[in-house]
Amino acid sequence: MLVFTITNNITEDVWVGTCKDSSDERFEQFQEAMALGIKSQFYKDLRDFSVQNFTVEDFAVAEDREELKDLFAEAMETYNGRTLVGIKTSLGKTSIATMAPLKSSVKIPKRPVSSAALAISKAASTKPRRTPTKAVNEKVSSGRTGNAAKERMIKEKLADEKAQRAQLKSRQVMDQADEMAAIMARLDSRGSTAGKKR
Repeated sequence: MLVFTITNNITEDVWVGTCKDSSDERFEQFQEAMALGIKSQFYKDLRDFSVQNFTVEDFAVAEDREELKDLFAEAMETYNGRTLVGIKTSLGKTSIATMAPLKSSVKIPKRPVSSAALAISKAASTKPRRTPTKAVNEKVSSGRTGNAAKERMIKEKLADEKAQRAQLKSRQVMDQADEMAAIMARLDSRGSTAGKKR
């Protein structure tokens, strides 16, 4: 389970949410749900500022629900964030019901039933439907066997993303240093030529 942040790069608002596997997949769900017209300030921001102006980052990985709650509260406090919890990503049943016709309003043509088929269906309805079942021994799980691979994959993915971000930052710092050195060299050359003209 992950706690992640979605940052609006223009307003610097930080939205904090939780997901099971991947924050990027969760952000894609939000993007798809944006087209459904669900009313929420988050979707309004996505439409107004464009999806490209949002940055998705993983905050922390939680082992259980209690830790998830604590990490979520910590992220909310750290970023003075707005919560993504409770924001819908699909239309509710009532919305879907208004879009699809009711079964009672759709007329299905009835076919005449033959007497042979009617006799077979009556005979089938009088037979008992229960069949004897064997007692099955329940398998007792020995630890968290199903989640270890997922957790390892998530941790590796987080480490890779962190390394990529660090590499990008160091590249940006190097580019800025080169640019600053070029500016200083131009300023020095201007100063030395101005002294020669006098």
